[in-house]
Amino acid sequence: MMQHPNSQNHPQSRTRRTNRFQLLVGALVCLLSGGLMTMAVIALWKMDEIAITSTVQEQMMHRKTRTMEQILDGLVRGDLRRVQESAEHMQSIGQTINWYLSLPVYKRNDEIFRDSTLAVLEAARQGDHAAAKESALQLERSCIECHALINQAKSTE
Repeated sequence: MMQHPNSQNHPQSRTRRTNRFQLLVGALVCLLSGGLMTMAVIALWKMDEIAITSTVQEQMMHRKTRTMEQILDGLVRGDLRRVQESAEHMQSIGQTINWYLSLPVYKRNDEIFRDSTLAVLEAARQGDHAAAKESALQLERSCIECHALINQAKSTE
């Protein structure tokens, strides 16, 4: 009995199936690689211009600075919803930094930072623009004073 060239047992038929499988696997690998590359580019894009050579501490402080800018921008625009969202983000960053940092200078100023952040958040939730503004100024002052102390400690090392 003679086999038809398209039969399942024919060697050329098996080769075609193997080639199709390899082509399909290759296409999937390309798609996954492209997706991973896209995710990596997006992650780098979202780093908000943080220098890749910076330390984790510097990156966290940069995020605090950017968040403070968002609080101030929300106040200037009269957008207390944005102020509230930014204050919530600042609170989250503060908790992360508190876990990461153990500098005595930072610990001394952490309470002022936390109280000021909470005051901004509460004022924004209550719709009190004047109180949010004053609390934001206290928050910004706490950041400036803490960094002045840290920089002073660095210069004496």
